Amino acid sequence: MLRPIATLIFALAITSIAPAAEMRRGPFLQVPTTTGITIRWRTDTSVKVTSVVRYGTSLDALNKSISATEASNHFPGVRDWQATLKDLEPDTKYYYSIEADLATLVGADEQHWFRTASTPGKARKLRFWLLGDSGANRPRTDPLEKVLAAKGPMDTILVRNGFRKFNKDAPLDGIILLGDNAYPQGTDEQYTAALFNVYADEFRHTPLYPCIGNHDMDNAYLYSFTTNSDGRAGGVPSKNMLYYSVDIANLHLIVMDPWKCWLEVTDDEKHLPWQKQLEWFKKDLAANKLPWQILVHHFPVYCDGNYSSDTNGPLIKLRERLVPILDENDVDLCLTGHDHTYQRTYLLAGHTGDRKTFDPAKHLKFDGDGRDKPMLKKPGANNGCVYMVSGTAGGSRPAGKFSHPAMVEFELGAEKDKVKPRGLGIPSSLVIEIDGDKLTAWQVGIDGKPIDQFSMVKGKK
Repeated sequence: MLRPIATLIFALAITSIAPAAEMRRGPFLQVPTTTGITIRWRTDTSVKVTSVVRYGTSLDALNKSISATEASNHFPGVRDWQATLKDLEPDTKYYYSIEADLATLVGADEQHWFRTASTPGKARKLRFWLLGDSGANRPRTDPLEKVLAAKGPMDTILVRNGFRKFNKDAPLDGIILLGDNAYPQGTDEQYTAALFNVYADEFRHTPLYPCIGNHDMDNAYLYSFTTNSDGRAGGVPSKNMLYYSVDIANLHLIVMDPWKCWLEVTDDEKHLPWQKQLEWFKKDLAANKLPWQILVHHFPVYCDGNYSSDTNGPLIKLRERLVPILDENDVDLCLTGHDHTYQRTYLLAGHTGDRKTFDPAKHLKFDGDGRDKPMLKKPGANNGCVYMVSGTAGGSRPAGKFSHPAMVEFELGAEKDKVKPRGLGIPSSLVIEIDGDKLTAWQVGIDGKPIDQFSMVKGKK
């Protein structure tokens, strides 16, 4: 029988060798509202009792706290946590930390913070970073000699660093994914390597708006994110985490899913989940009162790179179905990935056929490409939308013809006297800024310099 002092020493010894919890993913921010936000993260299984977020408006006073709840325990060997903070002040900066069993894992520093959303309809400058097909940073089985001969890290890392040079720590209101966020199957392990590890510095203080792509063949996407399917951040509730909308100051952002809810299963346009999504989409657009509207989904409706929107059946069907809805509801930008290139159209309306049916006199709504002077977007239906393909955040494959007449032309130095390509195959990512009635977009290369830029001004109603 152990004496009391021996029992105490034994208990202390057991406590001292108990493993400390480790952060395995995150933290990252989801669904910011004017009065709240959701923070998600992942630990190993060593958390014994409590997992807590502490927060406040000053680093010296993280005097509020909330207990986290555990998300669905879908992946072995880890625990996924989330905490939804409520009763916050609008458009206010908060600092936070994350604890496990009273030990701080991350935060309580200048890198872990978030800002609550502005009141919808209240205009202020907004900036977003968009990542299309970024998921190329994945483990591979190349022999050591080839690895050592590589001239640098994968293009994903170079594109990220190029953005950082360009952005120079300017505040971001969101990071928007354009799909294919983890290759090749979108498994949980691939999401960790390709997304959460690469952008961890940005994710800890910038809200993430996910979009699904066709490489999400595994269901890890469904367990990795929280989206505004309940409408708490504005928009009409979709009740489906794969598609949703949000109101951010004077912007209405819509994220759609033509993949899981349609094309992964069938190309039949009458597929019920796809029809249900389209009905929600039209209802959401009709209910919106904000001046700027941007649609995000994975598959381009105009494209002449690795895919041709003239011959690719799903792209044809998407164009025929979506373009009339966007025209009727005054959508300003349609942003996609899928094709590992950069292409963008002029300000277009009414063009649902192939390139042979394109008529500049009929379909162009502004005489210019937006570089030297802003495109003027008149208010109301059928006044044009710019369609963009930005699938180069993870690198670029050899491109196609780049000859679709609806796309703007590019001059390539000494090649400028030859046929001008209507697209670029250059690793890069997209930055969009909205300031009042003006929108500016930059496609940013790995050197931190824009390879293209344009602007658009919204006319008054």
